[in-house]
Amino acid sequence: MSLPPKAGEFKPTDSLSLDLFEENRVQALISPWRQLPVEIISKIFIFTLACRGNIHQDDPWDDDRAGTLLLCKICSEWRAIALRTPALWNTLSISALGLARPPEWISTWLARSRSSPVFLQLLWDSETLRDAINSVMSIFASHLHHTAELEINGIYFLDERLMENHAELTFNLSGESLNAPLLSSVYVCLPEGSVWDWIHAACRASPCLTHLTTSHPSLDLFPLANLTEFTWIHEAPMSQVFKIFESAPNLRYLDINVAGPVVPSSARSRLTMQSITKLEIASYEHLGEFLEQTEFPSLVNLGICFVNTWLGPPFLSFLSRSSCALTALAFHECVISSAEVISCLQHSACKMLESFSLDECSPEDVDILLQYLTYQGPEHFPSCSNLRTIYLYGISSTDGLLSTMVSSRCSSTLSSGPPEPARLTEIWFSFADVLTQKTDHPDDWKRLQEIEMMKKLKLKIGWPVIDDTA
Repeated sequence: MSLPPKAGEFKPTDSLSLDLFEENRVQALISPWRQLPVEIISKIFIFTLACRGNIHQDDPWDDDRAGTLLLCKICSEWRAIALRTPALWNTLSISALGLARPPEWISTWLARSRSSPVFLQLLWDSETLRDAINSVMSIFASHLHHTAELEINGIYFLDERLMENHAELTFNLSGESLNAPLLSSVYVCLPEGSVWDWIHAACRASPCLTHLTTSHPSLDLFPLANLTEFTWIHEAPMSQVFKIFESAPNLRYLDINVAGPVVPSSARSRLTMQSITKLEIASYEHLGEFLEQTEFPSLVNLGICFVNTWLGPPFLSFLSRSSCALTALAFHECVISSAEVISCLQHSACKMLESFSLDECSPEDVDILLQYLTYQGPEHFPSCSNLRTIYLYGISSTDGLLSTMVSSRCSSTLSSGPPEPARLTEIWFSFADVLTQKTDHPDDWKRLQEIEMMKKLKLKIGWPVIDDTA
């Protein structure tokens, strides 16, 4: 007995095609996936989607809309299951480039998330209209009661020449009581002139806000007590920095740009933050004053940025007072010599260092640093013996020294035991002259390519981008 065709379904008329048609329909009905419970199929659907990324990275999330919609197109049964799987619809990233009005599907998409925790991101540029931004925010606000992570970035597509034209966020829900029981991460960077009232209210409505990134010039209206990670994209007066420390006792990660005026901590002695494990600090002029008044005994990851004049003794004294054991140390756009870098690496706080980064610092004597990092053999105790990852960007060095250093730290003869150094697993680099870095360093290029081809070394090399058309 043949199966009746579905409505609108084509059915062949000749006997051979009819037999094949019926066989295919029967095979489809007895397909193994039909024996699976709907809950299992839903889980499988969720695992097929791409990872959305990290709210703390400055990139659009991958909400994998295409993957979700593809599942809905396979067949009516899969579509029905997909529509009953809220987790397929709980992530939405809107890159509103030149957006004139919000697409109608945004409300439909988020409605399908039901009560599942949602992750929402809105980015816009100078061509996006203010009304469109506010309309999208209105939709996002209607789902605040089950929002877990929220990113609103109106300066992501930043062009300094067009900064004055970036549309401000003026959306507000005045007089309404907000409820954000699931909101744990907020990342908000807005153009000048934007209205922050709703953002402040949403943060205060959350009992579990632990991750905060903001460009607002004041922290007075943000709840700080439960924060574990905080990034302030604004010059931070030192008085406000100390307020953060005193108001957020559980803070583990802090990224700030310290500015003047210089004021002492309200504490009678140096402010000791036991909870901080990762610190990224930028300061053109006030790094020394900040380091003199703080100690971080639990610090393992330290990044120093935008220092015009390197403060050798105060920095080393800070490391000694903190008695910390760093596993990662990074310098970004700091005026620092190779000798001063080596002094830092020789400090006891860097004895267990696993990752080191020198990014666009451009010391003139990088050869000295590369020779210091080169393993000289078992008769010499290795410097930074635990280093596994090295980043060297914008360096000027003699051809061959970089590859010699890399080769000495990833040789197949290393046992990764004392007194030999740990085997290097990653090296990322670029040379100062981006147009001629390959032609100026042929030996480095050749030897690093040979090392990369030795699969047993398992070394990842981050090559610089070369413009072959230049």
